[in-house]
Formats: sequence, structure tokens, C-alpha cells
Amino acid sequence: MSSSDPISFNVINEIRLIIIYYREPSSPKNTDDYPGLREQAIANFQKPNLPNINVPERIIICLDVCCDNQDSLYRLGDGTTFTPLNMLKRVLDFFIHSKHTINKRTEFALIILKDASAFLVQNFTNNVRDIIHTIDFLNAEDSVSETFDFKHVFDIVKQEVEIPEYKQSECMIPPPYIVRMIVLYARSKCVPFIAQEDSYLTFLKIQMYFYIDILFAHEDECNLFQCEEIYDALQNLDNGYSYVFEVSRNAAKIHESIAKLLAHPLQRLLQKNTDYGFGTRC
Repeated sequence: MSSSDPISFNVINEIRLIIIYYREPSSPKNTDDYPGLREQAIANFQKPNLPNINVPERIIICLDVCCDNQDSLYRLGDGTTFTPLNMLKRVLDFFIHSKHTINKRTEFALIILKDASAFLVQNFTNNVRDIIHTIDFLNAEDSVSETFDFKHVFDIVKQEVEIPEYKQSECMIPPPYIVRMIVLYARSKCVPFIAQEDSYLTFLKIQMYFYIDILFAHEDECNLFQCEEIYDALQNLDNGYSYVFEVSRNAAKIHESIAKLLAHPLQRLLQKNTDYGFGTRC
């Protein structure tokens, strides 16, 4: 097989990791230069055997239009300020255009989270202008409810989204596409309710070609809000392969987080094994 073959590429890389780790005891690189290498190699072997290919993505943007305080602003280096929803619109504009540049067959759908309900406002399209236009015309709403039931979101996904079937016997045959839902949650007082016994959520968590990523954008003074409780609740969406980020009113960090979500789910590492550093470490 060639080095570009997805099967050989994954296997060869894992073998290299193990060979490096199990060098002769005389090698000082066994323990000092490669901390945790064995654990990372084993963790990657335990991942499902999936094709490491940039197949088209169908991305469901799940955008929270509610906010606790519209006067709590993001500030850029040049002094420009953005309300929470407008900052989410800005980073989504970057994300959508970037994903479309990477793969023009990427499709986007939009679900909006209102105070106590969710609505599908744009079905899947690869027309960037359409999805951006829909996002641009959204208005911010106040958050009144103390909790938001994610069953409203699951019901929409169940009715509107078809997830490719994973077959063990054909595990290295690329699917026609994968589905990813990116939840951008913006409230700091409203704790989401995610019932772990929900049958459809259980179904989603075992789908090899369905992923849920999370970006939680909250207020700065978490001691005055319920940021920790909300973050913990959102973790219930994770089946072990999600990317989860939380940011306060930090414009640089929210751009950095959305950039990290550009990675294709079939080609990225587990989040705990990612390293965004540059250069050689001493």
C-alpha cells in the first residue's frame, strides 16, 4: 500500500509511536523526551477504525441567540466592540468561508436556540451566501428560562438529518459524508437539560459518522453566574470524540477556538492529544 493509503498511514504512524517508546533502555528518550507517548498510542489504537479521509461534511450549526447581558461586549485590539451574538456571527462567517474553501462540498444547516425552544431555519446547503445571509438576519433575544431542554434539538435532528450507517465489514470504505453538529451556547444563567436516558441521544452517541462539538461563550465573572454548571451539563453531549471549548469575553480566544473546530472529525486527534504548539521543544 502507498503512504497515502488511509489504512497504512494510520497503522504506520501508530507503529512508529510504539517503536519510539519501546527503544532500548539505554536510550534517554524512553521517558524524558516522550512523556505519555505510550498512553497516546494506546488511546489512538482504541479509536474506531475509520477512513482517515476528508469526505464532505454536513455541519449543523446550533446557534444560541439568547444572552444574559447584551451590554457585555467583546473588544478587538483596535477597540471595535461586538455584542455576544454579533461576535458569534463574526466567527461563524470565518468558519463557514474557511470550511467551504477547504472542501466546497461542505454543507451547512442552521438550528437556532431561542429561550425555551429550537427551530430549524436553514436546511443543508453548500451555498455560502445563503447560510451567511440567514445568520446575519438573526436578532438577539433575552434569556428568561432557567433551563433549556436539548430534546428540542434532538427532535429536529431526528426528523431532518440522515446519518450514514457504519458497517464494521466496510469500515475503511469512506462514507458519502459525515454529520457534525456544532453547538454555540451563549447563556451563563440558563443550565441546559440533556437527559442521558434520551433514546435518540443514546443513538446519536453510538453513530460513528455523527459528531457533536461545543463552543460555550460565557460571561467573565463566572462566580456571579452558573458557568460551571452549564459547562458540566454540556459535557453530557460528548461521546468521547467531541471537541469542547469554553471562552469568556475574550475576542482572541473565541477566534482561536473556532479555528480549532476546522479540523475534520475523521482526520483529527482526540482533543486530549492535540498540541497546537510550534517549533521544537527542549
